[in-house]
Amino acid sequence: MRAVMLVGRGGTTPGAGASLIRLAARCRAADIAPIVTPCFVRHQRPSFAEALDQCVAQGAQEIIIVPYALALSEPDQAELERLADSARRIHSHLALRITGPLGHHAALSQVLVQRVLEADYVAAHHLWGHQPHAAWPTWQQEHAIGLIIVIDGLAGIPATLKEAMLALHTHVPRYADVHFCAINRNELDLNAPLKALIAQECRWVIIAPYILEHCSFIGAAIERAVADIRARYPDITVIQAEHLAYDRRLLQAIADRVYASRQRDAAL
Repeated sequence: MRAVMLVGRGGTTPGAGASLIRLAARCRAADIAPIVTPCFVRHQRPSFAEALDQCVAQGAQEIIIVPYALALSEPDQAELERLADSARRIHSHLALRITGPLGHHAALSQVLVQRVLEADYVAAHHLWGHQPHAAWPTWQQEHAIGLIIVIDGLAGIPATLKEAMLALHTHVPRYADVHFCAINRNELDLNAPLKALIAQECRWVIIAPYILEHCSFIGAAIERAVADIRARYPDITVIQAEHLAYDRRLLQAIADRVYASRQRDAAL
């Protein structure tokens, strides 16, 4: 019997891991595998070992480990390999495979486009809580809004993400331009993309984080950068889109990682 373990880093932020747990339940309902369980490397339960024991108890003989991450650092990859090697020593009958992370799948780019459009819609209908004094451009205004996509420096900019955002900029006239900005060492400097947008006469900016779940250090970095912009450029209205969070399209990304892993194994 095949099992899939969705493995998250785990966190201490309230609500951390909620999207992963929901996705695991949806994966089971979609029959991606007979057994699908969420787990976390640290801070949260079930732990990797607890989830593995659950899979074995339900009769799993093949376990595919899917990292719930856009990218893996070398330490994260090494820790996952260590956990898998430990599991192989304890359960020698198990076939365990680790797939690649989710970051370069087109489904995630589609979700980010939706988050941008949702933020724009809410602001246009005066429902946004930030800067309530500032009017948002009407739907008829062209080249009015600049987009800044914030990524974890580790993940890089996936080609699928570039294509999706450039297509949005091309086909929706209200968006003047799109810039990508990386968080490095927990710091985010938005000055360069913001100056470029101001030079294009943009007075409204949507900042969209390309992250799966709210992360304390990334969230704090974005909040500091946004506060700096508002202090230095009071005439610029800045709003922030939601992170990727739960979306049923992520099921396709997970299913494709599972399928690709099985295909590679069959080819050996």
